[in-house]
Amino acid sequence: MQRRNLAPSCTVAIVGDGMVDHYIWGKATRLSPEAPVPVVAVEGEEFRPGGAANVAANVSAMGGVAKLLTFAGDDALGREFLKLVEARGASVIGPFLRKNPTTKKTRIVVQNQQVVRVDWEKVYPLAPEEEELIIAALEATEADVFVLSDYAKGVVTSNVARCCIEIGKKRGVPVVVDPKPQHRNFYRGATVMTPNRSEAEALVGSELAAIGDQAAAAMKLREMFELEALIMTLGEDGMILATSSGWHHFLARSREVFDVSGAGDTVVAAVALSLGSGWGWEASCELATVAAGLVVQKRGTSVVSWDEITGSSDWPFVELHLDRMKPKETRALRTSGK
Repeated sequence: MQRRNLAPSCTVAIVGDGMVDHYIWGKATRLSPEAPVPVVAVEGEEFRPGGAANVAANVSAMGGVAKLLTFAGDDALGREFLKLVEARGASVIGPFLRKNPTTKKTRIVVQNQQVVRVDWEKVYPLAPEEEELIIAALEATEADVFVLSDYAKGVVTSNVARCCIEIGKKRGVPVVVDPKPQHRNFYRGATVMTPNRSEAEALVGSELAAIGDQAAAAMKLREMFELEALIMTLGEDGMILATSSGWHHFLARSREVFDVSGAGDTVVAAVALSLGSGWGWEASCELATVAAGLVVQKRGTSVVSWDEITGSSDWPFVELHLDRMKPKETRALRTSGK
């Protein structure tokens, strides 16, 4: 089979909680005399866009147009956050600022091992006037697919989620939801939801250890939330796709897992891009497994480029599903090379 470059070509609007992922890298060769903890000699630090902003960064890296709708703090870190997002090729609608400080997650990494994470955050739901700003921006934003990236930091409220889903239905475009169990009442009627295993367990109220239990839960959640599909991510065990036709288990494609930070964001970005470009469910899931397998081999919250995906030894698995798609399902694909 000759290798093709079928790149998703669409605009993705992401509404959700943006934050800054802060990494401190260093070495530890001794314990502190003050307490039995390592002393970290700092060798460097880095700030990266996180949360919904990481979804936007991945969309942009894979060749899509990313529009981010979020709130940042009206502070120095908030202004840095906006620069980080734009540096990754995504645009920020607004931008919208609020008095709450910008959320920051600081991870201290010693000899490639994360030893502690410190979260700097104050979680407040949007005020009514802030909701109105986001909803007005959603209504004015043109996109081929919408994403609700819910990190339960306040941006995704019941009203914002309902508006996003209603806009998707009215325009006939997909709405992809990365959920939080405590907001289970927000997502009914979306196109697809992408819980990980622990989130799915919280949603169904039971442990999901065996593949049969996971598949049954995926089918149950799809019906419960009135979705077209549900994609349950299982880490090293891959993912399960549940649709009205049944369920399918996709194997993980990673050879080596270095860091799982932000891998779920990469999955959401891949699914959104492919659905917005007219791909079928199985091709979208296979693309997501390949993208996730690549990103977990990187250090920290990272992105995967389209060239990395098509250059992967696992790309033929995606092509197999693309070959099975009906001609009308490939209408939005941009094809280069035969």
